[in-house]
Amino acid sequence: METDKWQLQFKKGIIELMIMLLIKERAYYGYELTVALKDTMYLGLSDGAIYPILKRLEKSGWTYSHWDTPEDGPRRRYYHLTEAGAAALEKRLEVFHYSADMIQSIKGGD
Repeated sequence: METDKWQLQFKKGIIELMIMLLIKERAYYGYELTVALKDTMYLGLSDGAIYPILKRLEKSGWTYSHWDTPEDGPRRRYYHLTEAGAAALEKRLEVFHYSADMIQSIKGGD
């Protein structure tokens, strides 16, 4: 079966949007994000799939990270959303909602 490249790109965009939504509320470390996102089985998320996305978000200036060592576990890298990232998230959510509304109106509103 041929992989649908559009669907793969769409899923990557949705994962990125979901990561930004999560870290807008509080800092998360990588594995914690993976666990939170695995609840959405539709995405078919592998364990290491979020790390390139986190790196890209940080490189873009939309997130920043810091290392912390909790008393009860290993050293962890926590990710936060920057002000620029919050602004980008709001724009992306507007586009997402507008697109979903347009698709629904064309589909006929079942």
